[in-house]
Amino acid sequence: MTKRIALLDGDVIAYRAAAANETRSIKVTHKITGQVTEHAHRTAFKEHIKGFFEADEFDVEDVQTAMPVEFALNGVKATIESLCKSCDADEYEVYLSGKTNFRDDLPLPTKYKSNRTDNIRPLQLKDCREYLEKHHEAIRVEACEADDALAQRAYEGFKQGTVNIVCTIDKDAYGVESWLYNWTKMEKPVLVKGLGSIELDEKKCLRGIGRKWYYAQWCKGDMVDCFKPSELSGKKFGDVACYKLLAGCKTDKECVQAVYDQYKAWYPSAITYTAWDGTEHTKDAIELMDLYAACAHMRRFPTDVFDTRKLLTKLGINYE
Repeated sequence: MTKRIALLDGDVIAYRAAAANETRSIKVTHKITGQVTEHAHRTAFKEHIKGFFEADEFDVEDVQTAMPVEFALNGVKATIESLCKSCDADEYEVYLSGKTNFRDDLPLPTKYKSNRTDNIRPLQLKDCREYLEKHHEAIRVEACEADDALAQRAYEGFKQGTVNIVCTIDKDAYGVESWLYNWTKMEKPVLVKGLGSIELDEKKCLRGIGRKWYYAQWCKGDMVDCFKPSELSGKKFGDVACYKLLAGCKTDKECVQAVYDQYKAWYPSAITYTAWDGTEHTKDAIELMDLYAACAHMRRFPTDVFDTRKLLTKLGINYE
Protein backbone atom coordinates (compact mmCIF):
# COMPACT_ATOMS: atom_id res chain seq x y z
CA MET A 1 0.00 0.00 0.00
CA THR A 2 1.32 3.46 -0.95
CA LYS A 3 2.35 5.56 2.03
CA ARG A 4 0.35 8.77 2.49
CA ILE A 5 2.07 11.73 4.14
CA ALA A 6 0.26 14.91 5.14
CA LEU A 7 2.52 17.94 4.68
CA LEU A 8 1.18 20.62 7.00
CA ASP A 9 1.58 24.36 6.63
CA GLY A 10 2.49 25.20 10.21
CA ASP A 11 2.38 28.95 9.54
CA VAL A 12 -1.32 28.74 8.71
CA ILE A 13 -2.20 26.29 11.49
CA ALA A 14 -0.46 28.34 14.18
CA TYR A 15 -1.88 31.67 12.99
CA ARG A 16 -5.46 30.45 12.72
CA ALA A 17 -5.40 28.76 16.13
CA ALA A 18 -3.93 31.82 17.83
CA ALA A 19 -6.29 34.24 16.07
CA ALA A 20 -9.33 32.14 16.95
CA ASN A 21 -8.36 32.27 20.60
CA GLU A 22 -8.60 36.03 20.99
CA THR A 23 -11.07 38.83 20.51
CA ARG A 24 -10.18 42.15 18.94
CA SER A 25 -11.67 45.59 19.26
CA ILE A 26 -10.53 49.20 19.15
CA LYS A 27 -10.35 51.86 21.85
CA VAL A 28 -10.98 55.35 20.50
CA THR A 29 -10.00 58.55 22.28
CA HIS A 30 -11.20 61.98 21.20
CA LYS A 31 -8.09 64.15 20.97
CA ILE A 32 -9.69 67.28 22.47
CA THR A 33 -12.12 66.00 25.10
CA GLY A 34 -10.32 62.80 26.06
CA GLN A 35 -13.57 60.86 25.85
CA VAL A 36 -12.96 57.14 25.32
CA THR A 37 -15.27 54.71 23.55
CA GLU A 38 -14.84 51.11 22.39
CA HIS A 39 -15.97 49.61 19.10
CA ALA A 40 -15.81 46.19 17.49
CA HIS A 41 -13.69 47.45 14.58
CA ARG A 42 -12.82 50.54 12.55
CA THR A 43 -15.79 50.20 10.21
CA ALA A 44 -18.20 50.24 13.13
CA PHE A 45 -16.43 53.29 14.58
CA LYS A 46 -16.66 55.22 11.31
CA GLU A 47 -20.36 54.46 11.08
CA HIS A 48 -20.78 55.63 14.69
CA ILE A 49 -19.25 59.08 14.04
CA LYS A 50 -20.57 59.55 10.49
CA GLY A 51 -22.04 63.03 10.06
CA PHE A 52 -20.74 64.25 13.44
CA PHE A 53 -16.94 63.93 13.51
CA GLU A 54 -13.98 63.23 11.26
CA ALA A 55 -11.86 60.15 11.90
CA ASP A 56 -8.65 62.17 12.25
CA GLU A 57 -10.09 63.83 15.38
CA PHE A 58 -9.50 60.58 17.26
CA ASP A 59 -6.61 58.38 18.36
CA VAL A 60 -7.30 54.70 17.68
CA GLU A 61 -5.74 51.85 19.67
CA ASP A 62 -6.09 48.16 18.81
CA VAL A 63 -7.14 45.94 21.72
CA GLN A 64 -6.47 42.19 21.81
CA THR A 65 -7.79 39.92 24.54
CA ALA A 66 -6.74 36.28 24.55
CA MET A 67 -8.28 33.30 26.29
CA PRO A 68 -5.99 30.79 28.08
CA VAL A 69 -3.24 29.60 25.75
CA GLU A 70 -4.21 25.97 26.33
CA PHE A 71 -7.28 26.54 24.18
CA ALA A 72 -5.12 27.70 21.27
CA LEU A 73 -2.76 24.75 21.64
CA ASN A 74 -5.70 22.36 21.70
CA GLY A 75 -6.88 24.05 18.51
CA VAL A 76 -3.52 23.33 16.88
CA LYS A 77 -3.67 19.68 17.96
CA ALA A 78 -7.27 19.28 16.80
CA THR A 79 -6.44 20.78 13.40
CA ILE A 80 -3.55 18.37 12.89
CA GLU A 81 -5.71 15.39 13.80
CA SER A 82 -8.49 16.55 11.49
CA LEU A 83 -6.13 17.09 8.56
CA CYS A 84 -4.52 13.68 8.99
CA LYS A 85 -7.94 12.05 9.09
CA SER A 86 -9.19 13.91 6.02
CA CYS A 87 -6.05 12.94 4.09
CA ASP A 88 -6.12 9.36 5.38
CA ALA A 89 -2.47 9.98 6.23
CA ASP A 90 -0.11 7.39 7.64
CA GLU A 91 2.12 10.13 9.01
CA TYR A 92 2.52 13.88 8.90
CA GLU A 93 5.21 16.55 8.71
CA VAL A 94 4.91 20.18 9.81
CA TYR A 95 6.82 23.08 8.25
CA LEU A 96 7.28 26.62 9.56
CA SER A 97 8.85 29.62 7.85
CA GLY A 98 12.01 30.87 9.55
CA LYS A 99 13.41 34.37 9.79
CA THR A 100 15.14 34.42 6.39
CA ASN A 101 13.66 34.28 2.90
CA PHE A 102 15.54 34.81 -0.36
CA ARG A 103 12.57 36.80 -1.69
CA ASP A 104 13.25 39.51 0.91
CA ASP A 105 16.45 40.35 -1.00
CA LEU A 106 14.91 40.52 -4.48
CA PRO A 107 15.43 43.96 -6.11
CA LEU A 108 11.72 44.65 -6.51
CA PRO A 109 10.48 48.24 -6.70
CA THR A 110 8.38 47.45 -3.61
CA LYS A 111 9.78 44.98 -1.08
CA TYR A 112 8.24 41.51 -1.02
CA LYS A 113 5.46 41.26 1.59
CA SER A 114 6.26 44.75 2.87
CA ASN A 115 2.53 45.46 3.17
CA ARG A 116 2.36 43.07 6.15
CA THR A 117 4.78 44.88 8.45
CA ASP A 118 2.03 46.77 10.29
CA ASN A 119 -0.37 43.83 10.56
CA ILE A 120 -1.47 42.87 14.04
CA ARG A 121 -0.15 39.45 14.98
CA PRO A 122 -2.17 37.21 17.31
CA LEU A 123 -0.90 37.38 20.88
CA GLN A 124 -0.33 33.64 21.17
CA LEU A 125 1.16 33.05 17.74
CA LYS A 126 4.66 32.47 19.17
CA ASP A 127 3.25 29.96 21.69
CA CYS A 128 1.52 28.01 18.93
CA ARG A 129 4.62 27.93 16.76
CA GLU A 130 6.79 26.77 19.67
CA TYR A 131 4.22 24.09 20.49
CA LEU A 132 4.43 22.79 16.91
CA GLU A 133 8.22 22.58 17.17
CA LYS A 134 8.29 20.97 20.61
CA HIS A 135 5.40 18.54 20.35
CA HIS A 136 4.97 17.94 16.61
CA GLU A 137 8.59 18.11 15.44
CA ALA A 138 7.88 21.02 13.13
CA ILE A 139 10.74 21.87 10.80
CA ARG A 140 11.65 25.54 10.66
CA VAL A 141 13.00 26.34 7.19
CA GLU A 142 15.43 29.15 6.41
CA ALA A 143 16.28 31.07 3.24
CA CYS A 144 12.84 30.27 1.80
CA GLU A 145 9.21 29.95 2.89
CA ALA A 146 7.32 27.01 4.29
CA ASP A 147 5.47 27.01 0.94
CA ASP A 148 8.73 26.16 -0.83
CA ALA A 149 9.42 23.30 1.59
CA LEU A 150 5.93 21.92 1.00
CA ALA A 151 6.43 22.12 -2.78
CA GLN A 152 9.77 20.32 -2.47
CA ARG A 153 8.30 17.52 -0.38
CA ALA A 154 5.40 17.17 -2.81
CA TYR A 155 7.87 16.85 -5.69
CA GLU A 156 9.90 14.29 -3.73
CA GLY A 157 6.72 12.28 -3.21
CA PHE A 158 6.21 11.92 -6.96
CA LYS A 159 9.80 10.77 -7.33
CA GLN A 160 9.72 8.38 -4.36
CA GLY A 161 6.30 6.89 -5.01
CA THR A 162 4.56 8.23 -1.90
CA VAL A 163 1.40 10.34 -1.79
CA ASN A 164 2.63 13.57 -0.22
CA ILE A 165 -0.37 15.82 0.38
CA VAL A 166 0.18 19.55 0.81
CA CYS A 167 -2.24 20.84 3.44
CA THR A 168 -2.56 24.62 3.21
CA ILE A 169 -5.07 27.36 2.45
CA ASP A 170 -2.47 29.43 0.58
CA LYS A 171 -3.57 30.10 -2.99
CA ASP A 172 0.03 29.83 -4.28
CA ALA A 173 -0.23 26.06 -3.77
CA TYR A 174 -2.84 25.84 -6.54
CA GLY A 175 -0.05 26.38 -9.06
CA VAL A 176 2.23 23.65 -7.66
CA GLU A 177 2.09 20.10 -9.05
CA SER A 178 1.06 18.13 -5.98
CA TRP A 179 -1.69 16.48 -4.05
CA LEU A 180 -3.41 19.43 -2.37
CA TYR A 181 -5.88 19.77 0.48
CA ASN A 182 -7.34 23.16 1.35
CA TRP A 183 -9.54 22.25 4.29
CA THR A 184 -11.54 25.46 4.03
CA LYS A 185 -12.66 24.72 0.46
CA MET A 186 -12.19 21.01 -0.29
CA GLU A 187 -13.90 17.88 0.93
CA LYS A 188 -10.85 15.76 0.13
CA PRO A 189 -7.38 16.14 -1.44
CA VAL A 190 -7.18 16.84 -5.16
CA LEU A 191 -4.36 16.21 -7.61
CA VAL A 192 -2.95 19.42 -9.08
CA LYS A 193 -1.37 18.42 -12.35
CA GLY A 194 -1.21 19.65 -15.93
CA LEU A 195 -2.07 22.97 -17.51
CA GLY A 196 -5.23 23.45 -15.44
CA SER A 197 -7.54 26.43 -15.80
CA ILE A 198 -8.48 29.88 -14.53
CA GLU A 199 -11.86 31.52 -13.99
CA LEU A 200 -13.48 34.65 -12.59
CA ASP A 201 -15.73 34.17 -9.58
CA GLU A 202 -18.94 36.09 -8.90
CA LYS A 203 -16.89 39.00 -7.55
CA LYS A 204 -14.67 39.09 -10.66
CA CYS A 205 -11.74 37.74 -8.65
CA LEU A 206 -9.39 35.42 -10.49
CA ARG A 207 -9.17 31.80 -9.36
CA GLY A 208 -7.35 28.88 -10.88
CA ILE A 209 -5.45 25.63 -10.60
CA GLY A 210 -2.50 24.02 -12.35
CA ARG A 211 0.27 25.68 -14.34
CA LYS A 212 -2.16 28.22 -15.78
CA TRP A 213 -2.68 29.58 -12.27
CA TYR A 214 1.08 29.99 -11.92
CA TYR A 215 1.23 31.79 -15.27
CA ALA A 216 -1.54 34.09 -14.06
CA GLN A 217 0.38 34.99 -10.90
CA TRP A 218 3.56 35.46 -12.95
CA CYS A 219 1.74 38.05 -15.03
CA LYS A 220 -0.74 39.62 -12.60
CA GLY A 221 1.27 39.36 -9.42
CA ASP A 222 -0.14 38.98 -5.94
CA MET A 223 -1.18 42.01 -3.89
CA VAL A 224 -1.21 39.92 -0.71
CA ASP A 225 2.51 39.23 -1.20
CA CYS A 226 3.04 42.78 -2.51
CA PHE A 227 4.47 42.16 -5.97
CA LYS A 228 3.01 43.45 -9.22
CA PRO A 229 4.82 42.93 -12.55
CA SER A 230 3.18 45.95 -14.20
CA GLU A 231 4.23 48.30 -11.38
CA LEU A 232 7.19 49.91 -13.12
CA SER A 233 5.19 50.45 -16.31
CA GLY A 234 2.54 52.45 -14.50
CA LYS A 235 -0.14 50.42 -16.28
CA LYS A 236 -3.12 48.80 -14.59
CA PHE A 237 -3.47 45.06 -14.99
CA GLY A 238 -5.92 43.24 -12.76
CA ASP A 239 -7.88 40.02 -12.52
CA VAL A 240 -10.19 40.64 -15.47
CA ALA A 241 -7.34 41.66 -17.78
CA CYS A 242 -5.35 38.58 -16.76
CA TYR A 243 -8.33 36.34 -17.39
CA LYS A 244 -8.81 37.79 -20.87
CA LEU A 245 -5.11 37.28 -21.58
CA LEU A 246 -4.84 33.62 -20.52
CA ALA A 247 -8.28 32.01 -20.38
CA GLY A 248 -8.32 31.06 -24.06
CA CYS A 249 -4.79 29.64 -24.11
CA LYS A 250 -4.81 25.90 -24.76
CA THR A 251 -1.14 24.99 -24.25
CA ASP A 252 1.85 25.98 -22.14
CA LYS A 253 3.40 27.58 -25.20
CA GLU A 254 0.35 29.77 -25.77
CA CYS A 255 0.31 30.78 -22.09
CA VAL A 256 4.00 31.64 -21.92
CA GLN A 257 3.81 33.46 -25.25
CA ALA A 258 0.94 35.56 -23.89
CA VAL A 259 2.84 36.36 -20.69
CA TYR A 260 5.98 37.28 -22.65
CA ASP A 261 3.99 39.49 -25.01
CA GLN A 262 2.39 41.26 -22.06
CA TYR A 263 5.75 41.97 -20.42
CA LYS A 264 7.08 43.27 -23.76
CA ALA A 265 4.06 45.55 -24.05
CA TRP A 266 4.87 46.96 -20.61
CA TYR A 267 8.62 47.07 -21.16
CA PRO A 268 9.47 47.33 -24.91
CA SER A 269 13.01 48.35 -23.95
CA ALA A 270 15.17 48.04 -20.85
CA ILE A 271 14.08 50.17 -17.90
CA THR A 272 16.17 51.67 -15.10
CA TYR A 273 14.54 51.85 -11.69
CA THR A 274 15.32 52.21 -8.00
CA ALA A 275 14.58 49.14 -5.90
CA TRP A 276 13.06 49.21 -2.42
CA ASP A 277 16.53 49.21 -0.83
CA GLY A 278 17.74 52.26 -2.79
CA THR A 279 19.84 50.35 -5.31
CA GLU A 280 19.53 51.13 -9.01
CA HIS A 281 18.89 48.42 -11.59
CA THR A 282 18.44 48.21 -15.35
CA LYS A 283 16.42 45.25 -16.61
CA ASP A 284 14.71 44.26 -19.84
CA ALA A 285 11.41 42.41 -20.13
CA ILE A 286 12.92 38.93 -19.75
CA GLU A 287 15.01 39.93 -16.76
CA LEU A 288 11.87 41.34 -15.15
CA MET A 289 10.08 38.08 -15.95
CA ASP A 290 12.84 36.27 -14.02
CA LEU A 291 12.47 38.70 -11.13
CA TYR A 292 8.73 38.24 -10.74
CA ALA A 293 8.91 34.50 -11.40
CA ALA A 294 11.13 34.31 -8.31
CA CYS A 295 8.21 35.70 -6.31
CA ALA A 296 5.56 33.33 -7.69
CA HIS A 297 7.53 30.13 -8.33
CA MET A 298 7.55 27.60 -5.48
CA ARG A 299 10.88 25.79 -5.71
CA ARG A 300 10.70 21.99 -6.16
CA PHE A 301 14.30 21.63 -4.97
CA PRO A 302 16.80 24.12 -3.49
CA THR A 303 18.43 25.01 -6.83
CA ASP A 304 15.16 25.21 -8.78
CA VAL A 305 15.67 28.78 -9.98
CA PHE A 306 13.28 29.87 -12.73
CA ASP A 307 15.01 30.72 -16.03
CA THR A 308 12.76 32.55 -18.50
CA ARG A 309 15.11 32.36 -21.48
CA LYS A 310 15.54 28.62 -20.98
CA LEU A 311 11.75 28.16 -20.90
CA LEU A 312 11.18 30.34 -23.98
CA THR A 313 13.83 28.39 -25.87
CA LYS A 314 12.39 25.04 -24.79
CA LEU A 315 8.92 26.04 -25.99
CA GLY A 316 10.21 27.43 -29.30
CA ILE A 317 9.17 31.01 -28.55
CA ASN A 318 11.14 33.70 -30.35
CA TYR A 319 12.37 36.48 -28.12
CA GLU A 320 14.54 39.57 -28.42
